[in-house]
Amino acid sequence: MSRLPPDFEPRVPSEMQGIYERATGAGSGLPDTYKALFAKPPVATGLAGLGDLVGQLDLEPWVTLTVALTVAHERNNEALWNSFEPMAREAGVSDAVIKGIAAGTGPRGLLPKEGIWVHFATEVLRDQMRDSTWQATTHLVGDDGAVSLAFTACYFDTMARLNKTLGLGTA
Repeated sequence: MSRLPPDFEPRVPSEMQGIYERATGAGSGLPDTYKALFAKPPVATGLAGLGDLVGQLDLEPWVTLTVALTVAHERNNEALWNSFEPMAREAGVSDAVIKGIAAGTGPRGLLPKEGIWVHFATEVLRDQMRDSTWQATTHLVGDDGAVSLAFTACYFDTMARLNKTLGLGTA
């Protein structure tokens, strides 16, 4: 149950209206989370900027959404999972990857080129980044790609934690 009043409607300053519409729009993946965050517009706009940055990184959409699903699973956040799973399928995340993440068995049983993203994100979330994982990742996407991947995992982790803290049943 949401910790905000059921009839909560954020008061969004006119100069932040465009950001609000983009962050709470159909394609954001986190519309209800952002709506709640707009209880404090500067916080919401700052996080929306980070979300925009995730979309501008050099990671393929299926990789970004594999990370999003991994975070949703690791944080046991059904709302985020339900929001990102259809987007992941549309972006080309395979059924094997989705099922592996959902079962908690990923990256085991996945192709190395798919499992590495699950493995990397899991190690970020558990504060257990191994040198071998970092090296395998930089072999595929370089140092800049590994930094992008770490940032992406941390962004989705922040959003998952805020979603749960605010008591939201949807993303």
